[in-house]
Amino acid sequence: MNVFEKIAEDVYETYISGKCGIVLEIEHKQELNSVVEILRQKYFSGKKVLEIGYTTKNFSDKAYFAPAVYQIMNVTRQIPDDEIGLQDVQPSSYIAAALEKFYDKPGVGVIVIGNYHLLDGENKSKTLRVLCDKLKIEKNNNALILLSVNKIKNLPDELYPYIYTIHSKKPDIEEIKYKLNKFIEEKNLKINESFQREIISYLQGFYTYDIDYIFKRAEKIFGEKAFDDKEKKILELIGKEKVKLLEKDQLLQWSIVKNINIANMEKIKKYLCESGIIMKNLEDAIKKGVNVPKGILIMGLPGTGKSLFAKYAASELKIPLIRLDMGRMMGGYVGDSERNLRMAQQQAEEMSPCILWIDEIEKGFAGSGTGGREEGAYLKRMVGGFLTWLQEKNKSCYIIATANSIKGLPPEFFRKERFDECFFTAMPSSKELREIFKVHLLKPERKHVADIKNSISPMEKAIENILQWAAADNRFMTGADASTLVSNTFRRLYIDYNLSNNNNLSKQDYDREHLDEVMKAEFENIKVYSETNGEDIANYYKTIRKSNFINVSECISRQNEENYDKCLSYFISEEISKIN
Repeated sequence: MNVFEKIAEDVYETYISGKCGIVLEIEHKQELNSVVEILRQKYFSGKKVLEIGYTTKNFSDKAYFAPAVYQIMNVTRQIPDDEIGLQDVQPSSYIAAALEKFYDKPGVGVIVIGNYHLLDGENKSKTLRVLCDKLKIEKNNNALILLSVNKIKNLPDELYPYIYTIHSKKPDIEEIKYKLNKFIEEKNLKINESFQREIISYLQGFYTYDIDYIFKRAEKIFGEKAFDDKEKKILELIGKEKVKLLEKDQLLQWSIVKNINIANMEKIKKYLCESGIIMKNLEDAIKKGVNVPKGILIMGLPGTGKSLFAKYAASELKIPLIRLDMGRMMGGYVGDSERNLRMAQQQAEEMSPCILWIDEIEKGFAGSGTGGREEGAYLKRMVGGFLTWLQEKNKSCYIIATANSIKGLPPEFFRKERFDECFFTAMPSSKELREIFKVHLLKPERKHVADIKNSISPMEKAIENILQWAAADNRFMTGADASTLVSNTFRRLYIDYNLSNNNNLSKQDYDREHLDEVMKAEFENIKVYSETNGEDIANYYKTIRKSNFINVSECISRQNEENYDKCLSYFISEEISKIN
């Protein structure tokens, strides 16, 4: 049973239960037409199905865009006004008059009014009056009045007691898989199973007609490359369409993620890999008693890789990354923030399987137990709604929540059955900094500095010297500091080479020869995190010691500590003693 058949079945079951007024929240006219056609053929066979639409009419020798009645058949026809006695009715009263005429007329099964929210003021008010008068009196054998709106919130409040609302449905994984396989068969394509799963996961959250459009557009723009498992052009197109889709409500952001290389974080990488095995075999795992993975919370100082890990997770699991910025949830009126969060959660579930990255979660939920009475109340409602959803959700929408601090977050966040695990990132050790530097220095356009020269490469020499200088001066770096240092170094190397007269050296040779001295000079020019945030580091480590969070990386044993690590430990102890 496809999406339209499910909606039509819901409509009919509601109608025979006694509700003659039904509103569909549906965006595409084609989808409404598909539902109406199923109703006509399957449930109202032998009865007339009418739609009140619009056409061009002449009044007083002038042409107007005005309402008209259509009978939906194999070939839909417009019914002339004089045939149904509406020839003298003014356009502003036409829809109301048509409802009066056909609602309880024998032989009429369905009356459709599409895009009710777009009716002009006078037409809408008169139609509303008739709808309320007719629908409040329950009678058998009256016609089904089927309205459609783009958003349920655009319905007038007066109508709610008399109607039943049905939300539009988006195709599930099985239906998307069916559509993809049908397209592959029609076009005689060869797509491996892994890439098919990627396409299906990316298409979650679209309506049926959007999916058909994307297949045709991808084929038109990219040709055979669209479905090539190396080029993966169709995923780029889906990403762009997802951006447009999410821009409508401006609650979530779609991130296109390619291969992400991340240093260290061995423990959390292993945990992600294990969760990925379950998510790829979710149905089988559930049958064998495994719970649906909920997600993880990562606390860490700015620049220590929390956000990068969310991107790495999407790249590693080959599923979309959707970002929820808590700042976007905050509304200006009572109830807006809770409503926005519920809508964001619903959208994310519709797009599962996916990674839902909740960036700086503390911005939205910290302080729910403090603040003024009204502020505390709405924050408590948001926290309660979010945690209930997190605990009860059964879709493979994997949460990665990041926080710079957990101060002010309610203790309910850290109970079992909320997040699967809570992790923390620390100031990187000497071993981790080496790996971080190498990630940035071994990029294709920079890796020539790793060429061995005199038993040690320029890269290794520069890294070791930076670690020595940093330890000597108590200037301890985050991963973001290391990335900035490498970026600044290659910027300076490029400028200096172009200003110099070293025409006898190639650019790569110049980089190898001057990397160490330029990197040292650039290190002296930047302010690293420990220089400006000593108190923040102290407070953070105090929080870690009180929590049961897991370190994302393997801890270094005392005997393996290098001078940099000993100096970092001493620095942190000194900073903590200052605030005690």
